[in-house]
Amino acid sequence: MMGNLYFRALTVFPPDLIKALKNACDRERNEIAKEKLRVMLEAIKIGGGKKIPICQDTGMQTYFVNLGAKLQVDGNKLKEAIKEGVRRCSNEKMYRKTLSHPITRLKDGQQVSNTHPNIYWDWIPDADYIEVMCISKGSGSENQSFQAMLVPAQGMNGIKKFIIDSVYAAGGQPCTPSVTCVGIGGSFDQCAKLTKIAMLRPVGKPNPDPMVAGLEEELYHAINSTDIGPMGLGGDTTTLAVHVEIAGVHETQNPVSVALQCWADRRSGVRFFPDGRYEYIWEFGGKGYE
Repeated sequence: MMGNLYFRALTVFPPDLIKALKNACDRERNEIAKEKLRVMLEAIKIGGGKKIPICQDTGMQTYFVNLGAKLQVDGNKLKEAIKEGVRRCSNEKMYRKTLSHPITRLKDGQQVSNTHPNIYWDWIPDADYIEVMCISKGSGSENQSFQAMLVPAQGMNGIKKFIIDSVYAAGGQPCTPSVTCVGIGGSFDQCAKLTKIAMLRPVGKPNPDPMVAGLEEELYHAINSTDIGPMGLGGDTTTLAVHVEIAGVHETQNPVSVALQCWADRRSGVRFFPDGRYEYIWEFGGKGYE
């Protein structure tokens, strides 16, 4: 099942993503950009129909696991199941192995290690089920990640400037139109993690905090006025959505992180019940399907 989750992230695309691409295509005024968006939608249609990835870079995998607080779970077995799923899926589907030693650059061809896939754990109060979400992110977009340790004196204008400057610096390299995922606050490491949490959200679903949602809306319009456009060729659609997550922060700090997810926004999820049933989900706490 955990390998299947990885497989689905590469081949089964969320309805919210398809809707966002269609809406962007309808609004786009630049004919080259419009054609790029049409090609992306066609690639999703063909890749989904043939159950093949639409990108040769099948990425690095991150799993988020939310455990029902009413359950007794062997976390180590679950962790091993996730690792084994990634290893088996990579080998059986003959996906590109991206995992390398950071110094020697050598690969063992298994796509797993003692630290990969990356797994984050959390708990669901009063629940007797488990939810797992998988993100697979290629280097094209992951390399376009940015972080700054701002200070409070730089204020909201400093935050906005860093985010928009980061998008400018990335240009079309993250395979735009991207989903712009932002973390504000927390510690250095927590701030970066917030961007991956933002990535779990359906495309365009606003933050429940109206103030943060307003910032998302403002940044969305600002980024789409940059004329970077699909694949960096110009146009009205540089980002499909801006997702911002925030966390409490030290009074003298204000870290900001920006991670750009590529237009394919590869993610999948599943909910397991104690009686053995399972259903796929598009977001934590979301409606199940299949």
